[in-house]
Amino acid sequence: MIFRRVSPHLRPGSVLLGALISIGLIGCASPERTATNFCRQLALEMPGIAEQPATPELIKSTVEHYKNLQKVAPLQVEADWDALTLLMEKASQIKASDPASVQEVVELSYASEKNAVAASTWVLATCGVDISTGLPGGSFSSKAPDFATTDVATTDVTTTLP
Repeated sequence: MIFRRVSPHLRPGSVLLGALISIGLIGCASPERTATNFCRQLALEMPGIAEQPATPELIKSTVEHYKNLQKVAPLQVEADWDALTLLMEKASQIKASDPASVQEVVELSYASEKNAVAASTWVLATCGVDISTGLPGGSFSSKAPDFATTDVATTDVTTTLP
């Protein structure tokens, strides 16, 4: 009965416009979590991440850079990036005079070490950037040199003990 009263007042165009607005708002609410979007955002955030934060303002800014990347992190790196962001947040709130606060950050740092390696590896492979330096990944090798195939001059040294 209510439907009969409301129905004549609704126009098909109004319903369509309402649906399009709803879809538009949902689309704007959450950025697409793709590797491409992550790498684009990383290019914007990298200068702030690579800089060593020396003041409270820079520390806060660095945390914001990590949070901005967290919003677009794809599933492949999302959990690892979440762990890094949490570590950055906790480290930014550390109270150096409080041993419990320091210990919490130390423990979180150790606990998130695998996440940091995984995120760094993924970012290097996907975006071509070493997040620890902000430099393109092709510039430096993250692999230890293979001494079996490296040309190294050797000198035979004999030592006589007294």
